[in-house]
Amino acid sequence: MNLKIESPANPRIKELVKLRESPRRRKERGVFFVEGMDDLLSLSRAGRTVEEIYVCEGSSRDAPEKEQRKEFEKLGIETIETSSLAYAKASYRSATYGVIGVVKAWELGLVEYTTMDSGPVVVLDEVEKPGNVGAILRSVEAFGGAGLILSDSAVDFFNPNVVRSSRGLMGRIPVAMGRKGEVLEWLQNSGRKIIATSSQAQKTVDQAIFSSPAALVFGSEKLGLGKYWHEQEIEWIRIPMKGTASSLNLNVSVSCLLYESNRGTGCNLT
Repeated sequence: MNLKIESPANPRIKELVKLRESPRRRKERGVFFVEGMDDLLSLSRAGRTVEEIYVCEGSSRDAPEKEQRKEFEKLGIETIETSSLAYAKASYRSATYGVIGVVKAWELGLVEYTTMDSGPVVVLDEVEKPGNVGAILRSVEAFGGAGLILSDSAVDFFNPNVVRSSRGLMGRIPVAMGRKGEVLEWLQNSGRKIIATSSQAQKTVDQAIFSSPAALVFGSEKLGLGKYWHEQEIEWIRIPMKGTASSLNLNVSVSCLLYESNRGTGCNLT
């Protein structure tokens, strides 16, 4: 780590800011911005390519992170020290994480999309909040989901909010994006039973028959699933609620169905 950046106006720092803020810049370069050693390690250990690392002065002497950085040193990844002012300019998080990385993006097409195993695939249709996508990735990983598909989504998958909310698990779960028709065709060709949620459904989640493999389809928190999905051959279920709330947080709904899917197929999570 010979190079040190002192000025917040340094071109490399300016480039980090662009990668943090601009979906267009991330797409142009095919890389994205990651802050925090744990998230970087999670992505690297999942086989994702970390291209360069920026370390804030002072944090480079912290014993735990010093040991963790050895993993990147062995891979020959460029590591650059920055002044605290330069780091603050590039930083995304309010807390001082001390490490920023630039990671190579990967393809998200459906053409060659393959899932992890026979667990359920989660489909999110027209979901708009990056933080929700990241949190749901954690639930998919925790409850043995086979993958995640974003249908007609406005979310930039490599948005820093997705990275942060997923805690770097975005690199471990197979993810694809596509239009509604493409997604439905993929699901049908995969032979998965398609299950979707609606507050108007007669059948409750505990009455559903979860076959393996299955696809669990969810709409946005605000509007739910639209007309297109209601015209398809889908098993509709609802999550019964006792209180006065009209709906659950999207990640809570996804987690409920993932858990019930495991229970219904006899999968042991322990």
